[in-house]
Amino acid sequence: SMRNNLRVNGTNTIVKLMVVLCSSRLDLLPFYSRLVATLHPCMSDVADDLCSILKGDFRFHIRKKDQINIETKNKTVRFIGELAKFKLFSKTDTLHCLKVGDMACTLLETSGRFLFRSPDSHLRTSVLLEQMMRKKQAQHLDARYVTMVENAYYYCNPPPMEKTVRKKRPPLQEYIRKLLYKDLSKVTTEKVLRQMRKLPWQDPESKGYLICCMVNIWNIKYNSIHCVANLLAGLVAYQEDVGIHVVDGVLEDIRLGMEVNQPKFNQRRISSAKFLGELYNYRMVESAVIFRTLFSFISFGVNPDGSPSPLDPPEHLFRIRMVCTLLDTCGQYFDRGSSKRKLDCFLIYFQRYIWWKKSVEVWSAEHQFPIDIDYMISDTLELLRPKMKLCISLEDSTRHVTELEREFLVKLGKRLRERKQSRDRQDVDNEIPRGTRRRKKEALV
Repeated sequence: SMRNNLRVNGTNTIVKLMVVLCSSRLDLLPFYSRLVATLHPCMSDVADDLCSILKGDFRFHIRKKDQINIETKNKTVRFIGELAKFKLFSKTDTLHCLKVGDMACTLLETSGRFLFRSPDSHLRTSVLLEQMMRKKQAQHLDARYVTMVENAYYYCNPPPMEKTVRKKRPPLQEYIRKLLYKDLSKVTTEKVLRQMRKLPWQDPESKGYLICCMVNIWNIKYNSIHCVANLLAGLVAYQEDVGIHVVDGVLEDIRLGMEVNQPKFNQRRISSAKFLGELYNYRMVESAVIFRTLFSFISFGVNPDGSPSPLDPPEHLFRIRMVCTLLDTCGQYFDRGSSKRKLDCFLIYFQRYIWWKKSVEVWSAEHQFPIDIDYMISDTLELLRPKMKLCISLEDSTRHVTELEREFLVKLGKRLRERKQSRDRQDVDNEIPRGTRRRKKEALV
């Protein structure tokens, strides 16, 4: 008798705790339902008591017919749906709740697919779904409720989709794709390189397909892009022209992305920028190519006076993301010599470009400059130049650019004068004395 009392008290405690804790945590409902299903073979009272409490709560909310306790009703219906998927709440009772309840969409989104696909409840569920769609058409519902009904219906009974036809490729092309897209990783780079060397490089079609796969770097996992650069660096020792074609293709794709400027290519453009940085890290391109690309990000299609441009509208901030991606990948190597001075100059122009973007009228109190872009810029500058004094306004950044250009023009003028003086001295040293040509002519006569 004491054992039975302890069991009953323990069961009641578990059920009460589940009901209380789930009042504010809808994300726990699937886990509690699984726990109850796990305990059901040895503690069937838990499921029975929980289903009884939920049935009582559901009837209570149906009788009240108010919209005050909408969250409690939502919790009850979702819990019923989760228990129905584990066959703890009978399908008959679930369909009855679906028929009389005002939370039908919530119940369908939770367990509607299970009821529709089960043979013993398919017919009744399909009838209820059709009735719900007819009521939606007959009644003039708000657009929000129409969307809820349609989402619930198509979640349970999605429209038929055409079968995707998988593209058939020659076996060699499938093998190349397998090596690059599946097998390549940090620990398998050497193995994949050995297999790549065995490919029929005398076949132009196979060679061109491999180059195309490497240029389409967005098909590879983002964290494995450096592996492709490492693989290409090892492959160039045996097939030099492959590296040239891949680098040209990547640069062309980056330029095409700036010319097209469509959001659907954004991830593709980010992958290409990171790949270019990794190519520099593996000594496949020179620093001049990196700086040329960086300056193109902030100058191509950008009007010098800061006026709007169709290639780089004021509200578009993706080029800032491209610059930060490229600098985060290879910028830490520009820390000495001429590369360091070039990067310092670029960061001054880059700050002016950023303040151009921040100063447009698009960003106001309602639409502030995205904070994630601000964090990205600060992280990049902190990584490259932690002690650099940053510009505080558009006027400040423009003044820094003007001073930099003035200093450069002074140095350029001195260098041009030195070259001119050097050429003049060389012309004087090489000047032919007067009469020499004449005397030579006379001698020839």
